Amino acid sequence: MRIVDLTQPWGDRMPTWPQFASVKVTDITTHQRDRKSTVLVETNMHTGTHIDAPIHYAEGGKHLGEIPLADLVGTGLVIDLRPITKPWAYYSLEDVLGCVPKDEEIREGDIVVFYTGWDQYNWTKPTRDDVMYFDRHPGPRPEVIDYLIDEKKIKWIGADLASIDHSLFVRVRWMRPDLVAEFEQMYAGKIEDLLPEKDFEYVHYRTARNNVCMLENLGGEIAEVAGQRVTIGAFPWRWEGGEGCICRVAAFLSLDESGVVGATPPGAQPRQHDAQTTPARIMAAAQQQVGY
Repeated sequence: MRIVDLTQPWGDRMPTWPQFASVKVTDITTHQRDRKSTVLVETNMHTGTHIDAPIHYAEGGKHLGEIPLADLVGTGLVIDLRPITKPWAYYSLEDVLGCVPKDEEIREGDIVVFYTGWDQYNWTKPTRDDVMYFDRHPGPRPEVIDYLIDEKKIKWIGADLASIDHSLFVRVRWMRPDLVAEFEQMYAGKIEDLLPEKDFEYVHYRTARNNVCMLENLGGEIAEVAGQRVTIGAFPWRWEGGEGCICRVAAFLSLDESGVVGATPPGAQPRQHDAQTTPARIMAAAQQQVGY
């Protein structure tokens, strides 16, 4: 088995949302003085690759301590949306389904990951662009999320985006009127007509109210599994009351019969160990580690 890391590097130099304080790391002990290293980390839990638990946006929704690992690990599709993404793209269900590989489909109970290519602008890349990453990223129309929740009953949804909601459905809409004007010029219309305020943070509220978790700021080696069906796992803290958490996310690729490492090819039926044994092994090992 090969593990593909879908996690962005994390550190105290990474940017965060403007309403949040910057990450701060302070030495408590040092090797020079104390012969050991210990640090204090001050951070919000929505910086870098992280999970949003339902309670983050839904009062009474599940917190992290109530979510079993079985709900965070499974098979799913990494849908390559790069052909339809551009700054402020607002993609439809037809757009998304058109990017699903031929002879493949979104299955009931899948994990769904949107790969938009926006990871190229994150803080660790030579092509880093914080404004592009936070303020000009694309997002799905409500019909996309309704379909995934109501018809496909997905386990969770993730994306290589700072927010799965469109960037003008978060606070930048009011913080950067210059970007709103640029958007209106680019798309030849008024923002309220193109992105009505009634749909503000629709993805966050719709998923939370249905106890579906979201994973944001995915990255790492995500391009390696674009367009493929894979086993995916997200591993946050087992935190009682936790509304969100920095976490590690990975895809697990099986050895095929020839000994070649790879994901299940688009359109191919997963082998028995792909669909059942591998996720079961992964969950059993993870549960043993965290004490489930």
